[in-house]
Amino acid sequence: MCRVQNRIYSFLQIPFLSAFLLFIHPLSAQDSTAAGEKNVVKSEAADVSSKEKQGYSAFLISVPKIEVKTALGHLPRLPRYLEGVYNDGLKGPKLRVLWPAPTDNAQVINTGDYEVIGKIAGSDLQAVARIEVVDDLAPNSPQKQLVSFPLHRVTLNYDIQGNPTQFMMNRDKFLNTLSQTNPDAFLYMFRDAFGQPQPEGAFPLGVWDSRDTKLRGHATGHYLSALAQAYAGSGYDIDFQATFRQKMEYMVGELYALSQLSGKPVEEHGSAVNDPAQVPPGLGKTDFNSDLTEEGIRHDFWNWGAGFISAYPPDQFIMLERGAKYGTGDDKIWAPYYTLHKLLAGLMDVHEVSGNTHALEIVTGMADWVHARLSRVPTETLIGMWDTYIAGEFGGMNEAMARLSGITGDAKYLDVARMFDNITVFYGDANHTHGLAKNVDTFRGLHANQHIPQMLGALELYEQSGNPEYFAVADNFWHKATSDYMYSIGGVAGAQNPTNPECFTAQPSTLFENGFSEGGQNETCATYNMLKLSGNLFTYHPDAEIMDYYERGLYNHILASVAEDTPANTYHVPLRPGAEKHFGNPDMTGFTCCNGTALESNTKFQNSIYYKRRDDSALYVNLFIPATLEWEERGVKIIQSTAFPNEGHTELEIQGSGDFDLMFRVPGWAISGIQVAINGQPLAGDFASGTYANLGNSWKNGDVVTVTLPMEFRLEPLMDNPNIASLFYGPILLAAQEGDERSDWRTLTLNPENIGANIQGNAYHLQFQLDEVELLPFYMTYGRHSTYFKLN
Repeated sequence: MCRVQNRIYSFLQIPFLSAFLLFIHPLSAQDSTAAGEKNVVKSEAADVSSKEKQGYSAFLISVPKIEVKTALGHLPRLPRYLEGVYNDGLKGPKLRVLWPAPTDNAQVINTGDYEVIGKIAGSDLQAVARIEVVDDLAPNSPQKQLVSFPLHRVTLNYDIQGNPTQFMMNRDKFLNTLSQTNPDAFLYMFRDAFGQPQPEGAFPLGVWDSRDTKLRGHATGHYLSALAQAYAGSGYDIDFQATFRQKMEYMVGELYALSQLSGKPVEEHGSAVNDPAQVPPGLGKTDFNSDLTEEGIRHDFWNWGAGFISAYPPDQFIMLERGAKYGTGDDKIWAPYYTLHKLLAGLMDVHEVSGNTHALEIVTGMADWVHARLSRVPTETLIGMWDTYIAGEFGGMNEAMARLSGITGDAKYLDVARMFDNITVFYGDANHTHGLAKNVDTFRGLHANQHIPQMLGALELYEQSGNPEYFAVADNFWHKATSDYMYSIGGVAGAQNPTNPECFTAQPSTLFENGFSEGGQNETCATYNMLKLSGNLFTYHPDAEIMDYYERGLYNHILASVAEDTPANTYHVPLRPGAEKHFGNPDMTGFTCCNGTALESNTKFQNSIYYKRRDDSALYVNLFIPATLEWEERGVKIIQSTAFPNEGHTELEIQGSGDFDLMFRVPGWAISGIQVAINGQPLAGDFASGTYANLGNSWKNGDVVTVTLPMEFRLEPLMDNPNIASLFYGPILLAAQEGDERSDWRTLTLNPENIGANIQGNAYHLQFQLDEVELLPFYMTYGRHSTYFKLN
């Protein structure tokens, strides 16, 4: 994220701030204890000090003091890492700082100066930040700079040795199985809800789509998105592609026919309720309920209001407005708007890749239904709805409605999107007092994947409305989630406190103290959404830090979430010592949420390898994956050839000619920078890690760019216990292969001046040994594993 020049650090622009500077000078242990006599905020972070100093902190002499400027009312974004001074000339890693995490913005409601004291994890030293609060900083309102390429423009290739990559293998597991699915299984519960006959050979899906499950129908939305992506990305096999188009069109046609039944009389001049706001209880019932049994489900679709479509009747939506909670009883609900979001997103994906007008008609009809209901709900009731655990989970309904507004040009749908504002998390309260919009962490302890899609919606609302508060919400969330809650694979949830594997820890930066839930961590669909959020943020701020995270989550979680020989995939990915992944849904007949997002993740691997400037003046090379880009607007083809990560280099061949900037990501893990050659001639330049390097702006047919990326071993300690760390080779997380479950952390003995000194093995095959422990990439690990180690 930053480069050092003359001891001045330049960081990303804080939301609502202009660019600012951090001034650095050494701060000794003695100075730090007396640094701020006035307006000092003591650290609320976990106390991780011990009699024995931890990790590299045992060699630490001093840490820098920093000065930060922040806008009135907005908490400062403080750097999580600072350079340290070590004894004996040791070149240690940057220091993790545990800053206090206020729950409001009381510290910055007046202009002036104050100091924040942070703790250096594993050390008795402290960090001091002097904050200047000013009232003349303009809101951060970035313009969208980049766009991704459509899936059909990028094709995955074999690696430079002629072998299929792990991306190709995982893709093919999913595409081959997806091509054999029966669409009627994904339509079964929709027909059941409307009381329509099932065609011959139809069968219901299991798990969360079974008859009595209140989330049934959720997998259908993922299925539509996956079919759309598979269709768009399978142009290399025309017959294969035709299969996906046929399934896609059949699904839309059947759903459209059902949607046209809602709110209309069965017989001419018969009774019906067309107004979504006037939906009555089921026939013979005095109130609404969520009974989906064969005997208890209602089928009076003519009373459901125009445009309604779902795999269950409208009762759950109405019950949520009346305060219903999550549970199994008939007076309880699951997450009706979560299910709806999946369906609407899938239909818009189909419309986007194929132009199917019926798909868009279904979406607008149901969006009108939602508008009719929620526009009458008071704001305080909406706040209570979206604050409700699980029952109020609405996925990315705000994203879907804002997206629909952009597609149709109808501002009404932007109004619907705003109705899904999670006001408590976004703004603190109805008066917009603080919240994420003002850089206050309001999501600690909450259900992770209930809230990550909401940030995607905030960013889409920013794009459609231009309101900078929405950008601040998404941007602040991303930085807090990846800095304070992230496990080494890129997952961000799995708490022992609160006791829930799907929640953020109760306090930020406390994975050791409050994380590593016994029930697992790292819900896979949460990382799916974090990668989607990262890609969208990158289009506004094309910073290497964002794509570094994307690469981390892609290789070490998404790629690692698929079984060896089938498309079975993970829900949670546990990282406790001697843990084991559990894979499910190999035949695509029974879906959890993560089985659903896996359909999407594994049918769009090519979507973030390359981005371009909106005016086609630059190409960004983000990921080192063998793939061919057809850049039609420039009349250029880019062929990337590599065996990465088995080899630390990649090659870009340019077919065609033109003037455009070639921006290449120099990853943060490439500590020594990169080496570049064009047509065999070395290119001079300061290709510092954590940046995008411009490799040239004038290209002719046949030019070849070769980039060498140094693959080195490195440690990533837990933020609140530097003695516990993960081991990486470049961006690749290495896992110890375990025979049995463990009750303690496996210990690794490493040389602090060269942690790879004692590691042996075959780098090309990514097979290593240390102290007779076999280390493999986590994405090649299918048995018991350890991914965090105690350092000796």
